[in-house]
Amino acid sequence: MSLIEDLNWRHAVKAYDSSKKVSEEDLHKILEAARLAPTSSGLQPFRVIVVENQQLKERMVKGALNPEVMRDCSHVLVFAAWDSYSNEKIDKVYDHHTDVRELPRGRFSSYTDQIK
Repeated sequence: MSLIEDLNWRHAVKAYDSSKKVSEEDLHKILEAARLAPTSSGLQPFRVIVVENQQLKERMVKGALNPEVMRDCSHVLVFAAWDSYSNEKIDKVYDHHTDVRELPRGRFSSYTDQIK
């Protein structure tokens, strides 16, 4: 399938088969896709928390729009957004980018200064 065909196929899940679980391999692919997804200024201003413990999922049911889906799914992905931006958070992200790419720290300072 092409990307456009894949996107046209998508749909909201109304129910899960509680006897089936998302494999660890597929879960890692999903998490990697979230990590690599484009975000504003490349900051990825969230953490993804994976919940697979049934007791924790039961506690989350109270806030769920569809409680049965919450109970029956194998994993719940919680996107916990930053509550605020700070110079330190922005610097930490861009220092990590430059370190991983073996570039000099401060390489993107003209851009990060604008973000700040």
